[in-house]
Amino acid sequence: MVHGRFGMYKNKRHVFITYIPGNSTVSKHKQKRYSLNTKKGKEYSLQVKKYILVKTEYDKLLTSWRNAYSCEPPEVRFPIIQTYDPHSMNNIFFNNSVSNSNNIISEHNVYSGDIIVRSKNEQFGKDILDRLDIPYKYEPGIIDNNPRGIVPDYLLSFYEIDRCSYLEICGMSDDYEYSSRTAKKINFYSANKYRPGREVIYVFMYDKYNFDEDYFASQIMGAFETLIPDSALNWDK
Repeated sequence: MVHGRFGMYKNKRHVFITYIPGNSTVSKHKQKRYSLNTKKGKEYSLQVKKYILVKTEYDKLLTSWRNAYSCEPPEVRFPIIQTYDPHSMNNIFFNNSVSNSNNIISEHNVYSGDIIVRSKNEQFGKDILDRLDIPYKYEPGIIDNNPRGIVPDYLLSFYEIDRCSYLEICGMSDDYEYSSRTAKKINFYSANKYRPGREVIYVFMYDKYNFDEDYFASQIMGAFETLIPDSALNWDK
């Protein structure tokens, strides 16, 4: 990710670049400077705005950690090596997956932005994934032994740690047919070595009148943290 800041130079707004991945000629001491009115300035300003958002979030998390613990947070060693990865669900897996693989026609389609989903729960889930800035693919296909044509709701990309996971949003517990299909899906995942909270994330939304956004987000982020093995954490800084 490009690092930088905004500032003034000769009474004009500029973007100052302090780091470009793979470019050793740019640093805090050798900054690149572009006017916001130039093509380069506009391109870099978008990247720097994203960097500032990430850095602001990081600084808040670091402050919260230091207020709660007496030690510094661990560093994460990259690349992260998974001790067990039966399906090689990494960034390449995500990029090669194909969206909209479910050919069954639904009578309850819901329009959500640029895609059509099959339920309100899936729409609410999509909205939260967008807010969390988690890349996803809707209804990707599964290549494994899959005679029933099981199609997950979403495939989520945790690109920072080179991992991805299927997401199943489970609701309508009062509907026998729906519950039966959910049970078949879970049995399929289990039989094919998709572990809960790792290769597949289940979020059970029992209350059809109230989609608990905080609960949904906590299940997703909890799975993300679980996918970082202890061997990747360096506490001795």
